[in-house]
Amino acid sequence: MELLNALIGHMAVWPIAFSVAGVAIGIAFGAIPGLNQGVVMALTLPLTFHMDSYFAQVLLIGMYVGGVSGSMVTGVTLGIPGSPASIMTTFDGHAMAKRGMAAKALALGVTASFIGGLISWICLSVVSEPIARFSLRNFGSFEYAALVFGGLLIIATCSGRNFAMGLTSGLLGMFFALVGLDLVSQVPRFTFGFERLDSGFRIEAVLVGLFAIGHLLFDVQTGSKNAEQIPVRTIEIIRQVKGVSRHWINLIRSSLIGAWIGILPGIGANIGSVVSYYVTRNIDRDPQSFGTGREEGIVASESGNNATVGGALIPMISMGIPGSGADVILMAALLFHNIQPGPLLVLEHPETFYGIIATYLVATVGAFVLLVSLAVWLARVVAVPRAILVPAIFILAVAGTYSLNNLFFDVWVMLGFGLFGFLMRVVGLPSAPFMIGFVLTPLFEEKFRASMMETGGSLAPYFERPITFLILVFSVIFALAPTVLGRLRANKNEVRNHTG
Repeated sequence: MELLNALIGHMAVWPIAFSVAGVAIGIAFGAIPGLNQGVVMALTLPLTFHMDSYFAQVLLIGMYVGGVSGSMVTGVTLGIPGSPASIMTTFDGHAMAKRGMAAKALALGVTASFIGGLISWICLSVVSEPIARFSLRNFGSFEYAALVFGGLLIIATCSGRNFAMGLTSGLLGMFFALVGLDLVSQVPRFTFGFERLDSGFRIEAVLVGLFAIGHLLFDVQTGSKNAEQIPVRTIEIIRQVKGVSRHWINLIRSSLIGAWIGILPGIGANIGSVVSYYVTRNIDRDPQSFGTGREEGIVASESGNNATVGGALIPMISMGIPGSGADVILMAALLFHNIQPGPLLVLEHPETFYGIIATYLVATVGAFVLLVSLAVWLARVVAVPRAILVPAIFILAVAGTYSLNNLFFDVWVMLGFGLFGFLMRVVGLPSAPFMIGFVLTPLFEEKFRASMMETGGSLAPYFERPITFLILVFSVIFALAPTVLGRLRANKNEVRNHTG
């Protein structure tokens, strides 16, 4: 009933306007190679502090959904994905476009994105409240500490290919989160005598620097390749939308995979797309044909990466644990408005809890309508000169960060983390583990130290309490599984090569 009321409340003029604006901006940024929804959400975050909390969440969720959905447009028409989440889509989508089937590829991608979002919304609306209420009844400081520790452990797999890189990035985020006054003794830690650092680094300045400035610097340094745009008409896309119905099994399977991966802290749309794509490829009768223009590849990739958005919102609103870097930004906006995501959210702020679920559905529908209507024009946004785009974004980042507290110190922090984010990308460190480590560390420290005070420093309850022990076991399994499976696969291939 509460969800229905939230949906009805969202049908007013202003919520719809903010939702459509957020989706449109997210799609535009998602379509520009080198930028993504994290960049535009980070730039917008300071502005939301002067907005009503409801409109802030509507705008940011719209950007979140639009950014993931829009990145496939330039991948199909130009062969340059707007973000890593659509790399797998580009393989088959651009191959189809070069054969004169750009409209069909776009129609498949847009519709698969929509259905993936709908399926993950069903998961979000069904399981979020039960998880939150279960947590309230059964979770104490031990369970929360174990859960957050599990999230910190799992983020080591965020790089998708290198356990060490993901772990290093997460540990760096944890270190920077420790800067400031100790929670108990109030003794300064890692401040090196700078009083400004007693309160630590503001998450907003870190986010804008790492996601916006870091992305810009890296994009300017690497440059972007030229690509010939493949022409296509909107009416052709609309006519091809119904063609996705032939792939309903693939849609459901890939969407559920994406939703599940989204629930795991820090994994994100990139991995959701890759896993969904390769599962579909591996069970296909002709796996070698993937990458040459297979419809199945587009459907799997786009339904998988969009389904991660709804999945990632589940742990954020139910447990207070961000499922992705974009969720960190959404959490920051809620925290600024004195709204704490987690189990108490459904009791203390039910309008926000169900409002997020309703907003995600509206944004998913809005993204579908806008992409079908504007996909042809969105493909041309990549032609915006960098000489105009980069300075404009830089000015917005500086102005937005300064407006937080009217302090130039926050601007210097933003610029410092922008340079740090650039260096991370140069050496191959993923940014999502860093931000999630940065956000989760204070929560872990609070819960862990509270649990130690309860037991006088004994760790035994972590292994004696059933829920806590199971959380730790499954966290280790999920964190190590990619590495173990990768080594087993490599050994298997090596044996096959020797025997062959």
